[in-house]
Amino acid sequence: MRKCARPKGRADAMTVHLLTSAKKPLLDFVRQRLLPLEPCEVRTVLVPVAQETAEDVAQALGLVPGDSGFASMPGLHVVPCGGTRLVLVRAETAAAALRETTTVPDVLVSMPEDINGGFRRLMGARTRLVTTAPLERAPGFLEPDGESWRLRSARKAPEEQQEQQGGGSSASERVLIVGAGLAGAMTAWELAQRGSRAVVVDAGPVPGSGASALHAGLIHPHWQASDSPLFQLTRAGFEAMTEVLRDFPDAFIPEGVVDTASSEEEYEKWREAAAYGRPVHLPGDFASLLPREEASERAGLALSRGGWLYPKAGLVHAGRFARRMLEAAQAQVLTNMPVSLRRREGLWEAVSAQGVVVARAPKAVVCAALATPCVLGLARGTMGLSPLYGRISLLRETDLPELRCALTGDGYVARTEGFCAVGATYEPGEAPDVAVQEAHEHNLSTFDKLTGRRPDVLAAGFYEGVRAVPADRMPLAGRGWTVAELEGLAFRGVPEARSIPRAPGLWICAGFGSRGLTWGLACARHVAADVTGDVQALPGSLAAKLDPARFLPKLLAG
Repeated sequence: MRKCARPKGRADAMTVHLLTSAKKPLLDFVRQRLLPLEPCEVRTVLVPVAQETAEDVAQALGLVPGDSGFASMPGLHVVPCGGTRLVLVRAETAAAALRETTTVPDVLVSMPEDINGGFRRLMGARTRLVTTAPLERAPGFLEPDGESWRLRSARKAPEEQQEQQGGGSSASERVLIVGAGLAGAMTAWELAQRGSRAVVVDAGPVPGSGASALHAGLIHPHWQASDSPLFQLTRAGFEAMTEVLRDFPDAFIPEGVVDTASSEEEYEKWREAAAYGRPVHLPGDFASLLPREEASERAGLALSRGGWLYPKAGLVHAGRFARRMLEAAQAQVLTNMPVSLRRREGLWEAVSAQGVVVARAPKAVVCAALATPCVLGLARGTMGLSPLYGRISLLRETDLPELRCALTGDGYVARTEGFCAVGATYEPGEAPDVAVQEAHEHNLSTFDKLTGRRPDVLAAGFYEGVRAVPADRMPLAGRGWTVAELEGLAFRGVPEARSIPRAPGLWICAGFGSRGLTWGLACARHVAADVTGDVQALPGSLAAKLDPARFLPKLLAG
């Protein structure tokens, strides 16, 4: 086989070796024939698996895995192995994992008997098929070029699609980001990891000055009774954040979080789920269920009921985290600059209220929360976004000295140096909907629900902000559009979101509600991977649930 070369249009020199399963002959072949090739900057082995562990796959490949974290759970997991990225797409069966795999590989390795399997849909025109044993004949493939085969008729590979649709990136290419909150900062960081620099424009006075300005916000999983897209995204986001927060120790307080049950009946449901590993088996470093006495000891307060302990969770200084990420990404940041976007001569331009072009780039990502549709000249309803005002009651910093970690459940309580708070309200609209004392009373009642008593605390003020909440509570992360793409469209019946045209080189990352710390990085990673042509960052079905255009079909059909 030839030595791996830098594929055209990719941010990294990357060869993707896609295995149809984790069968030993395949792994042996990759270890003996592919991995010894001249190293690339990045080498990725993408493996759809069911029961196999990250350690087993890495060992079979002759690799030494780093921290595999939560890779035993369903989803997509990246396990560093020295200079090799081991990407596991895990589902109940290898066939199901293969259906979740969307990356078009440069090289696909297969057992000879599997070449007519479902993986063929993943092959692009530039994909080379290599089998563990020579093939005399491969129906549907061209005659072999050396040891490899190519499909006779294939869809275009990512780099070819991206040349037409505005995807793919080179290390010297800039990406324009509108919004310097958590979404924009995380996207700039993820782009930097893939070799792209960002210029970030924000309407606020400093990065992270909107809803991301909270002094200390909770980062923790949210246990769900079913393996829904919501729970899948929560796991993906939490896994990504626990990895990245190691690089920002001054922004993270890893004290753990206790999530208490709202009733004894709920706790019993949790206990039964934990005993039977439902909806998925949760490793102890992800979550463990504690009875009331143990949960109270861990929290430092006498709790009403037991609950989940998330040991890797904690508090994040959200505004500081956003600014640190932008600094680490070496992003150029322009503040006090409300803008709209337009496309001129193949470039996206950020235009100020005075009509001045303040930044331009071939690709753009809009991370402007509720203002995202407005930046693109669209109505808010086209993205299903609604405002949800929220207030957190700020207590005296000397209150609750016994609290050892953040509490959540019916409301939440958090304390760190110089900060003590309880919340939060959920008020429809962009302005307060209830009186000040009523808002404080709502927040302080959190103690009644979590501990059964009201401690001696004083509510001295509020932290307040407006959440951007999509109608289905799932964030927006994917390719965007403008009015130009919708002009003249006509559909018979309700179209699918994927059939709606997208603007070249435009993406959206917004609508996190109150879960920006938990969901944001997974969404930013998904967008950055698409912008740069990197290997997929989320399972295919989950990525489809985040499509920003998912609310358009009913509007267009109506």
